[in-house]
Amino acid sequence: MIRFGCLARYFNDYKHEVQFAKDNGFSFMQIWYDNRGLNQKPIEELLPVIVDEGFPAIIHALLDINEIPNHIMILKELLNKLGHDQLIIHPICRSEPITDKSIYKLADIMQKVVRELKPCGITVFVENNSRLDPIFTSPEELRIMFSCVPELELLLDVAHMDNIEHLKELASRAKGLAAGFLMSWKIWPQSLAKRSPLQ
Repeated sequence: MIRFGCLARYFNDYKHEVQFAKDNGFSFMQIWYDNRGLNQKPIEELLPVIVDEGFPAIIHALLDINEIPNHIMILKELLNKLGHDQLIIHPICRSEPITDKSIYKLADIMQKVVRELKPCGITVFVENNSRLDPIFTSPEELRIMFSCVPELELLLDVAHMDNIEHLKELASRAKGLAAGFLMSWKIWPQSLAKRSPLQ
């Protein structure tokens, strides 16, 4: 069964974003997480609101490859408080040069994430990147990642594709994985482009 979700935009009130999702037939929201907290607010500020609203959501953790290890336990505690059983890790690499060895470092880190979260019943998805942040972008990197961490799942973000051939290559590799995958895109139809501005 296909379910559609939307992003909880950080610059709007979370309650308004939940209402928007309900009014437009979305069944869940993606909540941004980074080193600043949730939706660019401290965790302790937004967490009670998310719990109170009770709308289904998934955490999207945008973290540098060298930040991920420091956030595993924070994310574990957060997911337990929210009662979530899924997590998206969107890895970037701005703290060091990207080399041929970077994907192996990322795979090792993701293995540690899975080892920590899987016993809690949490499924971990890793999101692909575009060539603007060229780590975990190619079919070969997908092969390396999932051969090292077969328990991992893939979130295939089509907004990170360079062209249709790039999409076909990654989708073809994803279909060959033992892991399942989600698809995400950031193309809004005209009817949804009229969202209310910051209130």
